[in-house]
Amino acid sequence: MKQSELIFVGVLLAVVALGAVLVDVLIPQASRRTAVNGTGPVWSSGWYCPSPPTSEEFQASMSTANPGRRALGLRRFAVGGGGQSAYVQSDLEPGFQSVTSIRDFNINDSVGVVDAFGGQSSTDLVVLARGKGVGSSRCSAQPSDRWLFATGSTARGENHYLLVANPFREEAVISVRFIAPDKDVVPARLKDLVIPAQSQVTVLLADYFVESPAFGLDVTAAQGRVVVSRYSQLDRAGAKGASLDVGMSAPSASWTFAEGEPQGEESIVVINPGAREALIGVVFMTEGERTAPPALAEVPVPAGRQITINTAEHIPAGTSHGISLTSTNAEPVVAERRSTAGIDKNNGYETSFGAPATALRWAVAVGSPVGGNSKLSIVNPGNSRTSVKVTLLGGLGPESPEELESVPVEAGRKVTIDLTPLLNGGFYTAVVESSRLPIAVESTLRLASPFSDVSYNPGQELS
Repeated sequence: MKQSELIFVGVLLAVVALGAVLVDVLIPQASRRTAVNGTGPVWSSGWYCPSPPTSEEFQASMSTANPGRRALGLRRFAVGGGGQSAYVQSDLEPGFQSVTSIRDFNINDSVGVVDAFGGQSSTDLVVLARGKGVGSSRCSAQPSDRWLFATGSTARGENHYLLVANPFREEAVISVRFIAPDKDVVPARLKDLVIPAQSQVTVLLADYFVESPAFGLDVTAAQGRVVVSRYSQLDRAGAKGASLDVGMSAPSASWTFAEGEPQGEESIVVINPGAREALIGVVFMTEGERTAPPALAEVPVPAGRQITINTAEHIPAGTSHGISLTSTNAEPVVAERRSTAGIDKNNGYETSFGAPATALRWAVAVGSPVGGNSKLSIVNPGNSRTSVKVTLLGGLGPESPEELESVPVEAGRKVTIDLTPLLNGGFYTAVVESSRLPIAVESTLRLASPFSDVSYNPGQELS
């Protein structure tokens, strides 16, 4: 090969290498996906955790767990204010969990980001606000151009916020559609809301929508991709507390709730963002039976509307239960559970999504950085018995309590496990594995004063 040809090849290789470096620097890891034939879904290497603005009485903690069999490399940072914090890098051994406070990144209104290299992982966010409550949320594995929520409100004593995170270096433009029981509208000021590059914008819904007790939300990005969470604070007669959850990126024809509030008030809120009427059926799964109330066999949900089902009208008070909701005409909907529960002398507040699909293996955050009462709920909507194994991943490695090695769950039944004695006031991730049939999983956290609130956290499906 001539010398001139060697020089050309060397320059070409250098340009290709530089391009690869720039791609790795400029494109967040979670925006790239790899298809692997024959292995089913591939777990994302990135997690996005929108967080409410920090304050002296406010603490937000990201917990990342490694449920795999080999070590992970973690890179954690926050994005907001047009930039990002310095990286915090570490390794995470198999069966371990690592917790990071978003406050440590020193960006007030930001989305926490976790990149995990070398295998699957799961990340959850827990928010503690003294005197205001506790909220916990799954983090999102991927940004999207659409986010859906079944419930919201601008009633007095209720403040509901959208946390819209844009971790990319190009601005995004979103619109917010309100789906109420009697109307479907996009307020003029929310038709083309600009979300600057590398920022998180907090939207107080009461600033844009007239006082209304109930509506759902459809957030669509006309430009770019975002991650959207809803943070809620209630302080009114009958309820006081906080709630946090990342939205759903698509409606579904089925939703399964592993938990149901047996003591307080509870309702299932459903929105139909589509153009055709949906017909839904609801089944309750208790510890002793599966029951399908005739009145809930085929409930219409008009196109572009929201409905609310009061579960107390269909199941006896004090009954521990899970819920299965199915669209009988296959028209997809979005469903959430809205509830209050007595904590100390307060009625804590929470909303929680169901699972759009059941699975054999789940990860879910249990406990908290300040302890509390923690329970794990499991439902088996199938027609035969299964058993589950629960492994606790913490800062000292995996723990497999003997009593959690094989927990039977009968067909169409719910099982509740009190994890409080096993956690010793710690913060863990529970990996729940079913031996035979797909299940749904959810954790419950109850905290006494100064939080006096309840939080529900649906599991994250593991491949």
